[in-house]
Amino acid sequence: VALISAYTKIRIDGLKELRTSSSTTLDDLSDSSSGHAVFVRKAAELFDGKPLKKEASHFEAPTVIRYESGQVLAPHFDANQAAEVEDANRGGQTLATLIVYLNDVDKGGLTRFGKLPATNTTSDPREKNLTVKPKKGEALLFFPADRNSRFDEMMEHEGCPADDEKWIARIWRHTSRVPQPFGLSEKNLSTL
Repeated sequence: VALISAYTKIRIDGLKELRTSSSTTLDDLSDSSSGHAVFVRKAAELFDGKPLKKEASHFEAPTVIRYESGQVLAPHFDANQAAEVEDANRGGQTLATLIVYLNDVDKGGLTRFGKLPATNTTSDPREKNLTVKPKKGEALLFFPADRNSRFDEMMEHEGCPADDEKWIARIWRHTSRVPQPFGLSEKNLSTL
């Protein structure tokens, strides 16, 4: 995680009332394209099985998020119920969220989906809702809107407080090309 900071810039978070964590976005404008482009290319491969320039252009820059002990992200949606200016400036509706857990969290730090019932695979049998326990190297993929950009209210989720630090990398896939500074540069797209 410390190496990532060499390729990042501090991002001002517009969700201050919901989030008590800190975050930084991988900087595609520096010469660190390998980290950013590789992450986006691998995420794009999840959708089509092969790297495609068009598909990769629909991904927002990966964001690394650090939750210190007790910090949270309140229940929220990654997609919007109605089209907004922010959507247009960031490639349209958010269709998919990929969260990669960068460390193990022994206690707390769950990602909880408050409108989805627990399953036999949920991480904590005491939970009535679907939860995912952070485990280093594991990923969570979910779809806050369908392929027609229809918002899915069941995808409301939150980052629960952890007793220790929690680190994640998050990437969003949108309906259309994500312009810079949020998406890959033309230079990096041409290398895919």
